[in-house]
Amino acid sequence: MRKTFGCLYLVAAGLLLASLAVHYALPWSASPPRWPSVAYVLAVAALDVLAGRRLRSDRPRRRWLVLPLALLLLQSLATVSYTCVLSWVDYHLARHEPGAYDDCHKIWGARGLVLEGPDITHSGSQNSIESVSLAFARGAKGSEVDVFFDTERREYIVSHDRPYNLKNGAILTLEELFDAIGDEGWFWLDFKKLRHLSDDELANAVSELERLTASGDRKRRVYVEGEAPFSLLAFQRAGFPTLFDSHPVADSSPITPLLINLYKAVYWFGGYTVFGLNYGSLDEPIYGPHTRAALRHVPAFVYHVPPDEALLRELCHDDAVRVILVENHSLDRFGIDGCD
Repeated sequence: MRKTFGCLYLVAAGLLLASLAVHYALPWSASPPRWPSVAYVLAVAALDVLAGRRLRSDRPRRRWLVLPLALLLLQSLATVSYTCVLSWVDYHLARHEPGAYDDCHKIWGARGLVLEGPDITHSGSQNSIESVSLAFARGAKGSEVDVFFDTERREYIVSHDRPYNLKNGAILTLEELFDAIGDEGWFWLDFKKLRHLSDDELANAVSELERLTASGDRKRRVYVEGEAPFSLLAFQRAGFPTLFDSHPVADSSPITPLLINLYKAVYWFGGYTVFGLNYGSLDEPIYGPHTRAALRHVPAFVYHVPPDEALLRELCHDDAVRVILVENHSLDRFGIDGCD
């Protein structure tokens, strides 16, 4: 029996090394090797080899080794499974066309265009008819706006905060915003507190948004953003373009490969339209080279992008980046595009 288990550990080591080599050799792999990940796999494989050789030898059994050896085997099988699932996801993402927004004018308005400054105030012009209209007039193809679904009123309120931010002394509803803007442009709805809705409230929210987008082709031009994947599925199943908002750490972090690949798997298995994430800072980017490589087959909406012209031009020419929100939403950068 010991020798049988010894062979099992040697097989696990072989599977680890084979899955690592095959995954990084595949042409569609979007997960470039990084030393912390590779070192971890090599270390586990080496421990498997040592465990296998010990179990196959005639050395006396030590009871205290049973639990560590069992955990080692489980860890090995989990790592092989993770690598195989990741390869499968990358394979399908490389061949998948999600039908996401794909225009060379990628910089949208962030809460419209707010000329008085980026700070959110209770009665400021952010998320207003005026700011969104101004962004479209200046050349933006779309605008991000913050919304709550008011469960008592059963309607969407345009606001970044609760108590609601007032517009011209009154609450602004999404219906009023849509009516004022007409059939112009695209919308990115940053859905606040989506995860707090009950099943019935979520169903009401979906139904109300379907009513608001029933005319023309507005429904395909409204992206619903949320960081709660199961709640977001209700909008995805209703036929809305969906934006799965993720929160990865800095690109330089050693846990970035694991975290971004887990987010990528959630995006794929959820069937969401686009992937959303914070760019980070110029000095410490989140959407840096490793993350961009891991997401090269994933259409991304990137927000809080520093207003650096060279960076904006670079992102505008990146095929994976579909929409950009500049960090300072009082700046007009709509003239920068990827059309040339």
